Amino acid sequence: MTICSADPSTGALKVLLRILVVWLVVVRGAVALECVPLEPADRNVFGALHHEHGLLWEVTAPGGQRSRLFGTMHVGDPRVHGAAEAARTYLADARVFALEVVLDATAMNSLQAAMFLAPGQRLETQLGGNLFERVVGVASAYGLNRDIVGRMKPWAVFATLSLPPGDTGLALDFALLEQARTAGTALLGLESIQEQIAVFESIGLPDQLAIVRDMACHHDRFQTDMETMIERYAAGDLRGLVDVAFKYSTQNSDDMLETLIWERNGRMVERMLPELERGDAFVAIGALHLPGERGVLELLVRRGYRLKLLY
Repeated sequence: MTICSADPSTGALKVLLRILVVWLVVVRGAVALECVPLEPADRNVFGALHHEHGLLWEVTAPGGQRSRLFGTMHVGDPRVHGAAEAARTYLADARVFALEVVLDATAMNSLQAAMFLAPGQRLETQLGGNLFERVVGVASAYGLNRDIVGRMKPWAVFATLSLPPGDTGLALDFALLEQARTAGTALLGLESIQEQIAVFESIGLPDQLAIVRDMACHHDRFQTDMETMIERYAAGDLRGLVDVAFKYSTQNSDDMLETLIWERNGRMVERMLPELERGDAFVAIGALHLPGERGVLELLVRRGYRLKLLY
């Protein structure tokens, strides 16, 4: 059985994008590998939100050139696709489509390989027998058998289990990518597949095991949270997305934010700037990258760009 296929609506490709949405929901530091209660967050780790609502923005460069910036959610739910209808019109007229990563066959193969442990290593050895059995039980709803789960890296298992089990639709990012490819629009990846994989590989093994434990132990609760995030995304509620993503106490939250959000925001902004300066660009990145003191919207404002909410 393979997790990744050439079809971008399935497998490892979805896993890579989904983990960028939900990783921060559950990371709480290295702890004993047994089920423990989730603790509500006791502080705001995301900082002030200068932009609390909106998914689609007109971005005007200091020289007057106009482009559009759209916040996505990496799932295939019809409500998420519905929220993108207004954005599709602007994408159709764009000179270039910039997104987090452009996945081709080489990138897909690299991702597939990165998701699995080295030969001779097994997840059950890392987790322990009881927790591994719990993980296998949850993973069965995703069509993954014991052998496949046992060979996967913890971050890949977590990302898979974070998906709604019945979410078989084309993730929004890939739907937009297919629209751009069909139209012959130029494509720009703001990150390489190697950079995105490196983000997850940089997370320490104790933290990876802890998030697998929490996802397996509280799977139903996190699925409820995902449903809430979809609803808030469809409403353009950036504040609501942040509140759900950071609703639990996280021992390593500052480090995780730096690695998963802030550093990547800075990198993506630097790479989109040349296209924004030319104008007629359409940029699509995960909605959680938009708000915050070091969010993409605020970083652009500090560079002299003007923002106008379109949707």
